[in-house]
Amino acid sequence: SRSPHSSSMLPLPPLSFLLLACDTRRAFLGTTCVATILAGPRVAPAIAQDDDSAPSDLYLARPMGVSKDGSSSSGGGEIRPSASLEYLLPAARVGVYIYQALAATEELAKLQKMGDSDNSKMEAKIQILDNLLVTPPSFIKSNDPTVSRGDPYNNLPPLVGEVVAQKQKQKERKLQSIDVGVAPQLFEVGELMGERRAWNRIVKAEQARENASEVRRALNIYTTNLNFNPNKYVYSGSKEEKSKLIREDKLPTARDVIRSDLDARDLYRNVVQTGLDDAKAEFLYQKKNSFDDVSELLGILKDVQVAIDKWFSFIPDRDIEEALEVVKKEQQKS
Repeated sequence: SRSPHSSSMLPLPPLSFLLLACDTRRAFLGTTCVATILAGPRVAPAIAQDDDSAPSDLYLARPMGVSKDGSSSSGGGEIRPSASLEYLLPAARVGVYIYQALAATEELAKLQKMGDSDNSKMEAKIQILDNLLVTPPSFIKSNDPTVSRGDPYNNLPPLVGEVVAQKQKQKERKLQSIDVGVAPQLFEVGELMGERRAWNRIVKAEQARENASEVRRALNIYTTNLNFNPNKYVYSGSKEEKSKLIREDKLPTARDVIRSDLDARDLYRNVVQTGLDDAKAEFLYQKKNSFDDVSELLGILKDVQVAIDKWFSFIPDRDIEEALEVVKKEQQKS
């Protein structure tokens, strides 16, 4: 079911903010924008803020990135996980596309509400939506990079890779003063072998889903090429909370925090993909019924806009701004 939409203004996530502040949204759309931005606040923790099932030990942790010189800080500030500009461009095209579809639907709804007798205006908006939703543009160009999934076992042979992974986990535990005892470590390699088989199955399944959805593949190009610090993360809980987690052997490792961050990004990606599929189905339904009421389509696209804003909220603002500028120039040339 669709989530309720609030009419009150909330802090803008990066994509909404930059599209409006840089006045690029109007340039992209070539039309007057009548949207009320309904997206929620910026997502800071690794776990999605609206995920009630999120474990508290990961909710207070977020991963760190790595700068060009290999450090995790810049000018006294924390480096956020990121990837080079070329990896973000396909996702930026998806973001702009969503805003285009939403703006066209809002204007169509406005014409319906006003009872505009000029059918040519209605037909023009419907044709724009048909072009966007039924035959969407390509978000990935021939010279764009591809999805890149590094083998967590460094492409080493079976068993060898698992032994190396176990040593890395031991190193992380040592850095965090965690002692799990000898017995659990004896079974850890076997557990890692099972995880590796599961990983291979997951990769094959995800590749099939990417082949079926260019939106999914466009967003995955960025997330699979992110640069994380593999050894450090930011924990924003109190010293007492951290001590309690250490005593209970629940303090997450850097790998846990990175995985949590990626899971949150993928959660919003899934909402975007599913929402766009729903928007296409609703548009085709309305097309058969002479577009009597586009409120359902409008609601779906608003949900998609919220989700894509939240997906972009994990990305440094400057990176988003640069990507949008490139996409703006692409559309001006076409």
